[in-house]
Amino acid sequence: MPWGDENVPSSKDYAGGFGVDLMLKDLSLATENAGDLDASVPLEELSRKLYEAHSKAGNGQLDFSSVFNLKTD
Repeated sequence: MPWGDENVPSSKDYAGGFGVDLMLKDLSLATENAGDLDASVPLEELSRKLYEAHSKAGNGQLDFSSVFNLKTD
């Protein structure tokens, strides 16, 4: 059992939980709010690109932690 706990997303093949597509939406909202406040969000672009790639690969409904399985070239 991954991480020794049957209740973690990885033990359920990342089904359910807070989805990748929801994370993308929230990243967008956070970035918009940061812009309104002139706040710096230096990791936003990288995070968004990772979640976008993961979503486009057909993983949008998986738990957001499934991004750890994202394969990059």
